[in-house]
Amino acid sequence: MAQYLLLKHIEVQNANAIAGLTYGFPAITHFLGFAHALSRQLPDAMGLRLGGVTVVSHKNNVHARQPTGWGDYVFALTRNPVTAKGETASINEEGRMNMQISLLIEVEGLIAGDKAATAQLIAEVKDLAPQRRLAGGQILAIGEIELLADASMQKKALRRLMPGFVLCDRHDYLAQHHQQLLQHNAQASLFDAWCEFAMLAYQAVADNESAPDDDNQPVPAQWQRVAKPKPGYLVPIMTGYRAISPCYAAGEVANVRDPEVPVSFVEAAYSVGEWRSVHRLTDIDEACWRYHGDYPWYLARVTAATHDKPIEPDVVPTTEDNTDFDPDFL
Repeated sequence: MAQYLLLKHIEVQNANAIAGLTYGFPAITHFLGFAHALSRQLPDAMGLRLGGVTVVSHKNNVHARQPTGWGDYVFALTRNPVTAKGETASINEEGRMNMQISLLIEVEGLIAGDKAATAQLIAEVKDLAPQRRLAGGQILAIGEIELLADASMQKKALRRLMPGFVLCDRHDYLAQHHQQLLQHNAQASLFDAWCEFAMLAYQAVADNESAPDDDNQPVPAQWQRVAKPKPGYLVPIMTGYRAISPCYAAGEVANVRDPEVPVSFVEAAYSVGEWRSVHRLTDIDEACWRYHGDYPWYLARVTAATHDKPIEPDVVPTTEDNTDFDPDFL
């Protein structure tokens, strides 16, 4: 049975609130990257690996404001450093946010009941985690760190994480809605289906009771919000990347971050997620995101989701010409 390390009530400031075309919460790859970085820093002698991550959000506050006191919000940005003339530099920063989250990180290689190894793991993570950035933000405090070794402990932990909302994978909704769109429009793309979840749409509904007698006069109407294709608190999310070039050998591409590993040029991949109250989970694995690398896809997915394979875009790049590649992202 899977064991999970609970990092409860992590206070993070200045986390990245923008993920590709989406905003409001960091990409799921931020949290998997955080767990992967911790895993690499654990002593080799422990023989442990940190894998999948379940994300629970308790509080979040995007740094945004209304310049005129009403209307649209804009990100509250800073411009550092100043120029030689003492003026603010023209730097467009990413949107930021403060958040309080809990992470349930899968632990692999730990023998159940090994109290010494458990104590060492908790001590190592307690020391290493505050030193790292999470989604680009600084960790101010971690309320509690403990190992959930069995089903009983895991079930109780889910109750203790209330109030909170867990991010679940709903890319099956995207596939279903795309098929529905194709029935009415053969040219509908996956990007069109994704926009149905991403946009806040309104439509005008004619008020027939007060319609004018003259056909040339405008018809009174009420603007009503268009419901999402599926019920629930659905949000567009960034879930990984798709390669748009061959995978080059280590050292073949100049000026890369790490010249000792293979390199591939990628574009962001998008999907649909759902925020669900944490008490609705019956098993942590239902919302546990894991890495899945299968060229050209590099995705974070919940393996318990309906589809085991990523949805292919409508346009597939070719090796002869990648310059005009504009896929409809997942």
